[in-house]
Amino acid sequence: MGGIAHLSRLLPLNWHVRSTASIARYTLTHAGVTREGGGLAHIEKNWGSSFPRGWIWSQSLALDAGKTLCLAGGTALPGIHAYLVGYRSPACTWDFRPPFAVAVGHIAPFMRVRHDSVAGTVDLRVQTWTRKLVVKMQAPVDSFVGLPAPLKNGHKPEYAFESFAASTWISAWHRRWPFGKWILVEKGPCGQTAEGGPCAALEFGGSFSHRVGK
Repeated sequence: MGGIAHLSRLLPLNWHVRSTASIARYTLTHAGVTREGGGLAHIEKNWGSSFPRGWIWSQSLALDAGKTLCLAGGTALPGIHAYLVGYRSPACTWDFRPPFAVAVGHIAPFMRVRHDSVAGTVDLRVQTWTRKLVVKMQAPVDSFVGLPAPLKNGHKPEYAFESFAASTWISAWHRRWPFGKWILVEKGPCGQTAEGGPCAALEFGGSFSHRVGK
């Protein structure tokens, strides 16, 4: 965050992704059986006073294509929705943040978000003057599991519902100058196992999930 890091205390929640694909090793022992292996780890940090009233979080990895996506956003302040989006591929090292990835009331000239926890879908389009990213996600409705979330008075059980079987489709666009013609950089899935199955993570939290409080 550089020189504006001291302003983070004014926000109810801060989110910083350290890595989307760090090499990791694990050892797991259960019921007298030990398993060892390796993989890639997503490492992030959250700090603040509380998770927001409603949010979306997602993380995707396409190992064979070298693509990773992470995004989080929702109700930042009353009347304001803000998102942070990072996309990495051999062709793109892109980040989107406010003032582009923000909506004040119904005013959001650089971003559009549609989410439906009942259907398990998220459609997001975010752009700057010269870059545009379109993300479409879908997870089977029966694949979501309840998770606790940190609020001002402590962790609340099942305040978020997350799936690890989401499909993610991305298209990235670029133009040389504002108001120029958009040119497709790349498109395709992001969030697949080596066998081609869906494995992206998608979470609806708080008021963004129809199951919270039910």
